[in-house]
Amino acid sequence: MFDESKIDISKFPLIDAHHHLWDLYGDHYPSLRSVEQGGKTEHVAGDYLKIKKNYQIKDYLHDTKNFNIVKSVHVQVPYENKQDEYGDIKWLQDQTNENDNSHCLPNGIVAYANLSHIDNLRTRFEEFKKYPNIRGIRQMLNWLDDKPKIYTMTDRHDYLTNDKWIQGYSLLQEYKLSFDLQIYQHQMVDAAQIARRYPQTSMILNHCGMPYDCDKFDEWKQCMSILAQQSNISCKISGLVMFQHQWTKESLKPYIEYCLQLFGTKRCAFGSNFPVDKINSTFDDLYKVYFDIAKESGLTSDEMKQVFCDNAKQIYRL
Repeated sequence: MFDESKIDISKFPLIDAHHHLWDLYGDHYPSLRSVEQGGKTEHVAGDYLKIKKNYQIKDYLHDTKNFNIVKSVHVQVPYENKQDEYGDIKWLQDQTNENDNSHCLPNGIVAYANLSHIDNLRTRFEEFKKYPNIRGIRQMLNWLDDKPKIYTMTDRHDYLTNDKWIQGYSLLQEYKLSFDLQIYQHQMVDAAQIARRYPQTSMILNHCGMPYDCDKFDEWKQCMSILAQQSNISCKISGLVMFQHQWTKESLKPYIEYCLQLFGTKRCAFGSNFPVDKINSTFDDLYKVYFDIAKESGLTSDEMKQVFCDNAKQIYRL
């Protein structure tokens, strides 16, 4: 059992496995553009206008200043710039050298790619080799027919069963790239089949599988158990407050405990999802409640270190 008297949470080594950075100069992030430029007006997390501003490493360091962030992983949102297709990756690499960034955060970058664009995917992956912090790929695949449009974060519902997309996924192992999986529960059976088909590719489930409806908790649990059967899938303890704007410790606890139970302490990692989760929480409150729930679930001090530090280091080869 974890002994709180032996540890200062503010000094506990923490790796944040999921946060975002962006520079909105040039309106190159479609979802973050101004409303006049076609950007989103709303988000499942709430008031999206609160985060439609630059969020650089100095801002992240300010938000996390009360804790010992030793490493971090930036997860990219879709970026469009025909004049400089890799401009955001270059900028992210430069962020590691910003002043006061003693740990050179972010130490890992999960880049964006549409895996169905098979004709130029190799070219994109070859270009990624120039940027030493790139560790994996994320393409958001969330699709819901029975919810408002803001719940759907992709342009089609069938990527996980699409031949071209699967062909693109098959290249990840060759390029030593992991895949950040962002889906809803009804998509988990198809995702599990992909993971089973390509066991050498590490798949990281984002945001506890994005449980968007507390009335579907049992369905979420059943689908999550299917994913957890695949040993190459790990789970990020993150993003829960996107769907629970008036969250409490007790409202988050069943989800976090079930993820820890299913995936075990060697396949779970903490992620802040900042600045998106900043809409509904400070970093201090979020980290403390996740930490407390994990501790109260019976984890030892070594297991706490796995979940909040070591696993992310291993998953993303930091």
